[in-house]
Amino acid sequence: MKYLDFMIDFFENKGVKSVFAYPGEQILPIYRALHENSKINCIDVKHEQASAHAADGYFRITNEVGVCLATAGPGATNLTTGIATAFKDSSSVLAITGRCSTNYIEKNYFQEIPMDFLNFEKGYFVENPDSKYLINSYNESYNLKKPVSINIPADIYNQDVNELETDFKNKNTESLENAISTIKKHKNAKNPVLLLGQGIYGNLKYSEMIKIGEILKKLQIPILTTYPARGVVNENFENAYAMVGRRGSLNSNELILKSDAVFSIGASLSYNTLPESIRDKILYNVIPLNLGINSTNDIKTIVNTFNENVSSGHVKPSGQNLSRNEFKFGDYSTKIHEILENLPKDTIITTDAGNHTVFVSLLKKCVAPRNIISSHSMGTMGFGLPASIGVKFGCNDYNINREVVSISGDGGFQMNIQELGTVAENNLKILIVVMKNNHLNMFGKINTPDFNKIADAYGIENVYIQNKDEIGENVAYFLKKSIPYVMVVECENEKLPKPFI
Repeated sequence: MKYLDFMIDFFENKGVKSVFAYPGEQILPIYRALHENSKINCIDVKHEQASAHAADGYFRITNEVGVCLATAGPGATNLTTGIATAFKDSSSVLAITGRCSTNYIEKNYFQEIPMDFLNFEKGYFVENPDSKYLINSYNESYNLKKPVSINIPADIYNQDVNELETDFKNKNTESLENAISTIKKHKNAKNPVLLLGQGIYGNLKYSEMIKIGEILKKLQIPILTTYPARGVVNENFENAYAMVGRRGSLNSNELILKSDAVFSIGASLSYNTLPESIRDKILYNVIPLNLGINSTNDIKTIVNTFNENVSSGHVKPSGQNLSRNEFKFGDYSTKIHEILENLPKDTIITTDAGNHTVFVSLLKKCVAPRNIISSHSMGTMGFGLPASIGVKFGCNDYNINREVVSISGDGGFQMNIQELGTVAENNLKILIVVMKNNHLNMFGKINTPDFNKIADAYGIENVYIQNKDEIGENVAYFLKKSIPYVMVVECENEKLPKPFI
């Protein structure tokens, strides 16, 4: 079996349904083979950075490895921002890159450069047609929840696989028994809370991810989440205190400060979650429960263990996100609020970095997993649109019946504006919102193009909105259709409210 045939067979056996790619000379064999394959959809993006962001978005909604493909040299370097974003946010992304034939490596050949710059977590250089490179890189990305790169020289594809290893089963190996033991050791905690990060999703399929919330409703101690984990439990639930941290609610931050036992599952405890002003005090009380989540039964076991061994502590009324009585709405936030109010509550919203991201986070009540998908730890401008493409393909591949909306500022939107082409070519039903305030957050005014004319050029229906009252009818129009829709919203610049801690 040729290495190229092995790769296609491997992807089919793993259930890979979509690959995000940009063609190039050094990857033509695998690129063409993917396009000729009837079981795998090879999506042509317009820039390699977008392929990495799309693969990232695909992972976040499906919990399956997102795969992106780029050629050697500039194709690979263009992946860097996307792979860095996936690394910071712990996304399983397999980045396949090309390289010149092995006899030209390190000989100043065309587009030949050292390729270790993509190895943020780990990377493989395929020195020979050994099956272990692809098997290990895919499975490690899945299990580590990190991006892994694999660099394949052009002459490898046509060589015979010289060692066909048996694939090993994906499985989290952290001990459930150890987590149970840890909980029991702290049964005397007076004010316990459970802090959930996105690691709570473990190796679950989407169909299992959406069941977690109902299981957690039986938990007797307060539930807090990090930003990426919002929606794991419905934030309208009385015992769910929503997000903690710099942009968390007043109640959730007050609760974690008063707690003497912060049980943590799947949270990286970044400075956004535990800001410097309170970090040391809270870290002293953090009790990490290191366990691998392989089924919802694992979560049921943890909930039962808590309820049988730990006091419910100081359960209080539901913590709230920022609401109208907590800060004065300006034009920008009012229009964001109006957009959110007219969308289905479980809509998947992707954002970039900037004012719109903060206002979406503050004003959105999350009711389902991955309600908000953002570049949480990297703050990558230009993430929202290509990520929404990956999310939409993920929804289509796994029959996830939820609307997808990308909300960007007029600065970040221009960084991957070319992906309107990908949206148009695939007729993806995505609502693409551009908040046009001619401002780059705190940095000052910017000049912006006519986004509506650009949407026209790509053949995408669009509208320019000036007044809040126009928003509802246009969101309703999008929801009734099965096409992409660009909504450019003129808004005034507005200062962000100060973080609560």
